[in-house]
Amino acid sequence: MKTFKNKTLAMLCLLLCLGSCNKSLDVTPRDKYSNEIVWKNVDNLDLYINSLYGALYMYAEIGGVSLTDGYADIIKYSQTYMDTEHNRINMRPSYLSPASTEALSPWATTYEKIKSLNEFIIDAGRYGDKIDAKQLQIRIAEVRFLRAFLYHKLIVRHGGVVLRVDNEKLDGPAEKNKKRSSVDESWTWVIQELKDIAEKLPESWDAVHTGRITKGAAYGIMARSALYAKKWNDAIFGARQVEILATAKGTYMLLDDYTQVFNLTHNKEIILASYYQRPTLTHDFDKYFSPTGDMERYGGYASPTEELVSSFDIQQAGQWQAFDWNNPLHASDPYLNREPRFYATVLYNGADWKGRQIETYVGGKDGYIEYFDGNARNRTVTGYFIRKFLDSKPKDFIQEKSDQYWIEMRYAEILCILSEAYAHMGDYGKAYNYLNKIRNRVGLPNKPLQSSWTAYLQDLQKEKICEFAVEGHRYWDLRRWQLAQSVLDAKRMHGVEITKEGTGFTYSVVDCDKADHYFPERYYTVPIPEFEVRNNTACEQDLLWQ
Repeated sequence: MKTFKNKTLAMLCLLLCLGSCNKSLDVTPRDKYSNEIVWKNVDNLDLYINSLYGALYMYAEIGGVSLTDGYADIIKYSQTYMDTEHNRINMRPSYLSPASTEALSPWATTYEKIKSLNEFIIDAGRYGDKIDAKQLQIRIAEVRFLRAFLYHKLIVRHGGVVLRVDNEKLDGPAEKNKKRSSVDESWTWVIQELKDIAEKLPESWDAVHTGRITKGAAYGIMARSALYAKKWNDAIFGARQVEILATAKGTYMLLDDYTQVFNLTHNKEIILASYYQRPTLTHDFDKYFSPTGDMERYGGYASPTEELVSSFDIQQAGQWQAFDWNNPLHASDPYLNREPRFYATVLYNGADWKGRQIETYVGGKDGYIEYFDGNARNRTVTGYFIRKFLDSKPKDFIQEKSDQYWIEMRYAEILCILSEAYAHMGDYGKAYNYLNKIRNRVGLPNKPLQSSWTAYLQDLQKEKICEFAVEGHRYWDLRRWQLAQSVLDAKRMHGVEITKEGTGFTYSVVDCDKADHYFPERYYTVPIPEFEVRNNTACEQDLLWQ
């Protein structure tokens, strides 16, 4: 198992490095191995397929420095004013444009990956006769999933996209100029593709192949796609198939301990993840997001906002309450008796961490600094640090790097999809039944049933913030709910400035942006890159971006 894993990770690492260093060097396996070798047996074929899993890793937010929650209201990048892509897009009216889209959408790289996946699918029809038919069908389904997954990511960002999905031949010069499909056509293709391949994929793999695409992953991403497409019946169908795998077969479950979701490799809550392994495939999450006091010159690149922290309920006299700084009982000891997800998500002043306590007060080891200050690089400007996904063991993350996994989808999201889809159908009883399963897992009581979409959405928003913070949901949720303008535009986010006074502390909620966020109507879609419109004359730019 270890030998196989190291070989495949080494190949994937090589391909990812080549792709990140020079897009023109997107070397595919067919450049390195002859078709005769690749298609000789299923073991060789699996090495080929494992290299194609780079399609997942390019959207794994743990692998870079860019958390999409940093474009929303719950994460604030801490570097010098206007010094990161997040702060530029959030606050510079002219920064996001057809000439500058890479931060939000790696369009060109994604289509290069899609081409590689298309090559495999086409080659399977030409050279796959030496592979057992059932084994070949599964592997074709894996690759088709990866292709549909990439289109899912593109459609979330751009709306309608150029679908290059011919399974018989690659698009050639005659197909260079190709129109974008409509948003509905694009989503319909993804949903139907995932529905078809789900039944061709296994429910699980043996230990050697753990982490490969499964039936649950296909139905799960189908359900998420249908939610974005506002196809509620399809969303319920896909999510229910995953729920059946959980309840009838024990494939998935909500872990009793929320913190273990992010610390226990291959746990049963995970449906789809990107896995890393030292020394062959690593990332720099700890290097960039650890508390400043952990290492010199690094850490503190982004911090939870007070908007996130105040979303976590507090318990007073045995009752769970919404946290409120204006409540003297809450404000006197703001980090005591918060709900469990808070402690798994946020590092706060006084938190136990690697044999010490976090010091985010002014002048502390991890100390707060005002965002507008020219020295704000690598410091917390909110009074908090990210806890979720950090490695709690003492290691040299600068030299050794990190290898925690990134969760693309887990079972809690399936329950949220079911909840939201049933709410859209008007069945608020089922909607709250699924929402309360997530709350009950961490010991929170049921939410009272609401019977309007507006009231329900307030409950859903808060639950998703607390459940999925740092996991890349919030920004895209705000966009698809059409709430981004009201939540972000002309708004500022907040942190807390903590002052040590004797043995106690005083807390002041402060503006951590020093400038308004900017989210006009056209930001609901990322523009098509200008090079695509220039090179593909049939591809039209969105009207609001023309």
